[in-house]
Amino acid sequence: MDDLYLERPNLYIGFHGCEKESGLKLVNEPKDIISSKADHEWLGKGFYVWENNQDRAWDWAKNHKPEPFKEPFVIGVVYTLGTCLDLTDSHFIDLLSLNFESLSDDLKKLDNKNGLHKLDCAVIEHLHETCEEFDDSFRYDSVRGAFYEGDVAYIGTEIRKKNHIQVCLRNMNCIKGFFLPRC
Repeated sequence: MDDLYLERPNLYIGFHGCEKESGLKLVNEPKDIISSKADHEWLGKGFYVWENNQDRAWDWAKNHKPEPFKEPFVIGVVYTLGTCLDLTDSHFIDLLSLNFESLSDDLKKLDNKNGLHKLDCAVIEHLHETCEEFDDSFRYDSVRGAFYEGDVAYIGTEIRKKNHIQVCLRNMNCIKGFFLPRC
């Protein structure tokens, strides 16, 4: 793939589910962004948003696992993808597949008791490390993926009730601002 098409400069609107106190703090103090560093995140470590899907952000905030939020809350996020590892693009899926093969020996040691999310996180984080070792000036700013979740929408379909596009922002400069959504 030509490097010309790695950059995704458009502005996007997303939604972030969180505790009310954390959400209001982000709206009022937008420089204090806390990224997830958990090893079970689908798209690796970073700040997560549901692309243009306020309902899924609310659903996630209300049903947060392993412990529900005391005060579920959703804020809006305006962001760019920057240089994006976009898992809706076959080039990047092929890149992850190649990376998975090079990581397979290390995966035998991986404790994957939290299911496939931990495996996805390990493969994506390994790809980031490999790219950065190869060229220390190159970084993916974001990771974007489409996920098919939930019960089928109607009999005979693969459309699921909780389908969504999730974005993991690794470079906090991609976040242009936060807002309180109109409900």
